[in-house]
Amino acid sequence: MVVEPAPAAPPLPHLHVVPRHVAITMDGNGRWAESRGLHRADGHRAGAEAMRPIIERVGQHGVEVLTLWGFSTENWGRPRAEVQSILRLGRDFIDRHLEELDEAGVQLRHLGDVDRLPGWLRGRVETAIDRTSSNSKLILNLAFSYGGRADIVDAVQQLVREGVPAEQVTEELIGSRLATAGLPEPDLLIRTGGEIRVSNFLVWQAAYAEYYFTDTLWPDFGTEQVDAALMEFSKRQRRFGLVDGSDVDHLSDESDA
Repeated sequence: MVVEPAPAAPPLPHLHVVPRHVAITMDGNGRWAESRGLHRADGHRAGAEAMRPIIERVGQHGVEVLTLWGFSTENWGRPRAEVQSILRLGRDFIDRHLEELDEAGVQLRHLGDVDRLPGWLRGRVETAIDRTSSNSKLILNLAFSYGGRADIVDAVQQLVREGVPAEQVTEELIGSRLATAGLPEPDLLIRTGGEIRVSNFLVWQAAYAEYYFTDTLWPDFGTEQVDAALMEFSKRQRRFGLVDGSDVDHLSDESDA
């Protein structure tokens, strides 16, 4: 299968507000392939090709952290041939793009159970993380073999192993043991492919994220779609449970009357 080269990126639009952390569920590879009479492996290959221009575009907007979710803990239950195909694409992505990502100042991180990856992929992941560890232009989290609930369980188990008393467990302590510890929580979570659900992605971290769902299948999600999602985000007013003009003291006075 030949993947057509991406068209030239359109001019960068102005954003009133730029999210610090954007997370994307890259969904729809299989359906993209099936709609074209191709094998699912071809869809995953096209999806892998779509990643590089998205990384570049997000960086151009000044986003600090980008998290791409390509393989969940549940995906291990897919047919073995499909899983092997996806694992090889992870290897190929690192082999093809590590040098240019490093030169562009991208810091690569892995979210998920790295021990479950085959040795030939785990070694590449560890090498990529080590090589780019001092970069600061953009932090790129590759969520591979990742599940949000497993992330929380791992954090709680770590606190238990450390002997933290139950009454001392706080949201801050749990957050400091999650895979994203030290990073800003996602401001914007994008899901491609037409499904309107979270599906166990960053379920703790994205509690106050803005959500953007699109019918566009991941291989067709390009720079214009990134721009549209970020422009939509910049128009939203985030209140975090508050209301504009809230007068807490005034409300307290009334309740005491």
